Amino acid sequence: MARLYTKRQFYTKLTRRQRDFLETLVELYRETGESVSYKDVAEKMVVSKWTAYDLIQELNRKGFLKVEYRLRPGPGRSEVRFIPKDASMERIGAVDKKNTVGMISGWIKERLRKYEKMEVAKVISLVSRKVEKEKHPLSVVLYTAMLFILFAKIFKIDIERFVNLDNLMSSKLQAPVLLSFLTELVFMLAEKEENVLKELNLKDYTLQKFGLLKKKFRENLPLITLKEQKEILNVIRETI
Repeated sequence: MARLYTKRQFYTKLTRRQRDFLETLVELYRETGESVSYKDVAEKMVVSKWTAYDLIQELNRKGFLKVEYRLRPGPGRSEVRFIPKDASMERIGAVDKKNTVGMISGWIKERLRKYEKMEVAKVISLVSRKVEKEKHPLSVVLYTAMLFILFAKIFKIDIERFVNLDNLMSSKLQAPVLLSFLTELVFMLAEKEENVLKELNLKDYTLQKFGLLKKKFRENLPLITLKEQKEILNVIRETI
């Protein structure tokens, strides 16, 4: 299955501010179909030209933009302009929704199929370590979503005591709220049912360890787009 981005772009972390600038540049590019000047971004975001230039150059260094030099009137003068790469469009959800859904859905389902033949304890340990080590926000949230799906199967009866999953998943709660609630619920049950974890031979996953995973998820969820959050939620709906 194709990656959502190149290896470098997939694991490159963007700050909230960098993402805002990337979204603005992509929006301007889609409106005009032409390369974008940092001055246009500055005007759109109401910041100085130098601030816009510095942020856009950083996005370019991280591999999300292509540079174009356009000749201006006067001898030997050219203007630097920027074009978002396909990865930029995918990163902020500015591609066809079906294709993006397919990529995220395929990414999770492919790994779930891969893990089907493995022992549950081994899979949970493996995915938990992925959450620990990942640096890219989308990767952190994707692996945490997989962790939720795995724990949801183990704690299904316990979850139903707290909430009707069918009603919850069909509710009108916004994706960030719903994803946060589901994750908090699963980690709470994991912390509460220590005897279950011992039976699964997950002795290395202490309450402190689960607390760190939960903290990392909270920090990274706001760094991915709302479309990405909705797409992950759709996969969870399909699989639990």
